[in-house]
Amino acid sequence: MKKSISLFRFLSILLALSLLLTACAQTAATPEATQAPAESGAAEEPAAALPAVIKIGVNETMTGWGAAYGDMTWKGIQLAHKTKPEVLGIPVELVLVDNKSEKSEAALAAQRLVEVEKVAAVLGVNSSSMSMAQNEVLEAAKVPSMATAATNPLVTQGKEYAFRACFIDPFQGKAAAKFATEELGAKTAVLLVDIALDYPVGLANYFRSNFIEMTGDEKSILSYQSFQTGDRDFTAQLTQIKSLSPDIVFAPNEYAELAAILQQAKQLGITAKFLAGDSADVPELVQIAGENAEGFMYTAQFHPDAFTHPEAGVFTEAFRAEYNIDPETFSVTGYDGYMLLLDAIERAGSVDPEKIREALLQTSFTGARGVTEFDADHNGILAVPVIEIVGGKKTFRYLVSPGE
Repeated sequence: MKKSISLFRFLSILLALSLLLTACAQTAATPEATQAPAESGAAEEPAAALPAVIKIGVNETMTGWGAAYGDMTWKGIQLAHKTKPEVLGIPVELVLVDNKSEKSEAALAAQRLVEVEKVAAVLGVNSSSMSMAQNEVLEAAKVPSMATAATNPLVTQGKEYAFRACFIDPFQGKAAAKFATEELGAKTAVLLVDIALDYPVGLANYFRSNFIEMTGDEKSILSYQSFQTGDRDFTAQLTQIKSLSPDIVFAPNEYAELAAILQQAKQLGITAKFLAGDSADVPELVQIAGENAEGFMYTAQFHPDAFTHPEAGVFTEAFRAEYNIDPETFSVTGYDGYMLLLDAIERAGSVDPEKIREALLQTSFTGARGVTEFDADHNGILAVPVIEIVGGKKTFRYLVSPGE
């Protein structure tokens, strides 16, 4: 009896061992089966969930010396938001922060938009100096930015996440020199420059080099007269300019200083043509200078008569209907800047900053100024209109297209 029981136990143990070895063999094979698809690239990470609201930050000069620029930029952005309030089927929320027209505040505004508001991207600033301060913060945070009318090349240079909805000063300076020499027949010029700001200093230098090249005369720039932001008495500089009798005075400064310069130039009997950059393109300049602005000319980002494609007409009529004034440099760059960001988010199918950046690199978008594409430094490749004040109104004079 004991022998039969022992045999039974022995056979049971053999059976259990056999079952255990089979199970182990199946378990050992399982990792290979599960790893194979991963090794072949079949497994993918789940797509990130989209938020209930997509926040776009707006860092602008709503108070301080640049308030007129910020006001027009904000008008353009608001119109664009009204035109296209959603992207990817999700409402867009604009988060406006006033940088008070100060570089330090622009950096703080960018920090708030990133850390507190958690925005997907930032629109602004219209000022080159403040855009550079902002972009140091946004670059470190890897958040895409779209400068509006900031034209200094350094705004985007060396920045992976910084883009701009405007042309840059090397081309603007060339366009101004081309207009001065070819259209006006200017042979000599004087520079009158606010040396406290990056924008006028940079633009004046680009005009200078192009004017010398186009006239073929190293001495065609007769003088470089300077002042600083906030100055209102330009008698000394203008008296020197009058004694030199230049054909052109290139004064690419902010509108408040420009208005005072034009008033005092007329009082001194200066007959030279005054030419400036796109910072002159705000209604306040003519309001302050009055009849002294007659014949004043400047390069700009937009004039309704310079662009005749359908999108330009839609923008112009919508802006006039909304605000009862004509659009200009700052409103159009605000409008197009918003549309460029939403176009990139739409194509990215995501609010992931890296995907938005990659989509921006592939941009070919038709906005109020025609097709906008970006060069290697993320600068807008766009035409430059030249405007003259005639009878107190802005009149389109000339258009310089990219590549000219």
